[in-house]
Amino acid sequence: MVKVHPFSALRFNSELPINSLIAPPYDVIPKEEREKYLGMHPYNITHLTLGDSLPVNYEEIKELFLKWIDSQVLITESPGFYLYKQEFQWGDRYEYNYGLIALLELEPLGENILPHEHTFSGPKLDRLELLRKLRANLEPIWGIYEDKDSILRSIWREVEKEKPIIKAHGWDYRIHTVWKLDKDNYVNLIENFFLDKKVLIADGHHRYEASWLYYEESKDPNAKYIMMLMTDLYDPGIKLLPTHRVLKNNIGIELNAFRKYFDLYLEDNKIENLDLSFKPNNPYIYYAVDNKLFKLVPKADYINENKEHSELWWILPTTILHKGVWEGILGKTENELQEKGVIRFSHDIKEVKSLLYSSDYKSAFVLPSIPIEIVYTLAVNRERLPQKSTYFYPKPVSGLIIWRMNG
Repeated sequence: MVKVHPFSALRFNSELPINSLIAPPYDVIPKEEREKYLGMHPYNITHLTLGDSLPVNYEEIKELFLKWIDSQVLITESPGFYLYKQEFQWGDRYEYNYGLIALLELEPLGENILPHEHTFSGPKLDRLELLRKLRANLEPIWGIYEDKDSILRSIWREVEKEKPIIKAHGWDYRIHTVWKLDKDNYVNLIENFFLDKKVLIADGHHRYEASWLYYEESKDPNAKYIMMLMTDLYDPGIKLLPTHRVLKNNIGIELNAFRKYFDLYLEDNKIENLDLSFKPNNPYIYYAVDNKLFKLVPKADYINENKEHSELWWILPTTILHKGVWEGILGKTENELQEKGVIRFSHDIKEVKSLLYSSDYKSAFVLPSIPIEIVYTLAVNRERLPQKSTYFYPKPVSGLIIWRMNG
């Protein structure tokens, strides 16, 4: 049983220039772009999500947050759900998706709230400390639910005819629109709709676990919720991008070493023309090195030797990379390689190509994308994917809706 509730949101005063106040989620802003967003406006949301000081001064963020509330920089909405529409450029066309911003009642992960990736302690503790100080969710996490019959989509079409409470144009040409849903018939339908659903955490595993830790340590009933953007699994405007790995050196793997677990095939295609669709009956990943491109196809022994997960889990591109290459051939974990600073992650194949032409990077593993339906199926079966298996896009922007706990 998934319980969702309307809430009184905090949002920026409509007299302020909202286009200058929004920013990407805190954990996707590169270090080199931090100052860019902080400098966009004194009230840009990154002053709260990242803070002005390094290392992060949580007390300083708390004082700023309270100051913004007291001075009406942030104003309080009457209770409701919030419909969020995101319009974005995808190739040569514009696409869009819809999501419901609601309070999700916390519960242990696994039964109704489904994680799909493993987490690390560092990011979790950072968000936990921010939660302790602010007692607020500055940005929503992102969840995916199933609505095969488009029950909620019919509501979105009606609500979209009304006047929005927020409309923002982002730095990346995306358009963000928010409507409030506070009519009793909408509220009741939405609450009842989710009672027999499961929700996949698409983005925000660390924040969910931090919220659960805070609730358990505080025993505060007001803390038993988290703000979540909830999107339909079948919304065509959700994209799931692969995460490629670009390496600063060739990490000492001779091509022959791959033959322990893989059949190697020299590719004639250019890297930007590769077929990156997931094929369960023919799993593979690509390895680019020395201006050559190889398709790595796992041998039958690779799968048959491993029984602690389903066969579907073992043939995922990131599993093949983690278990077949990092651990199987190198005897290392990806975390160990990250700590050495030799891996750069990219979701853009053109960026991968550009990096390989530079003098700083020597090789890359190029991975097919995983269909959302497969991620959902594995999560229902309680199988978590390796880190950085998925990158849901487009991420909800920060700075539209904030939830502050009562009490």
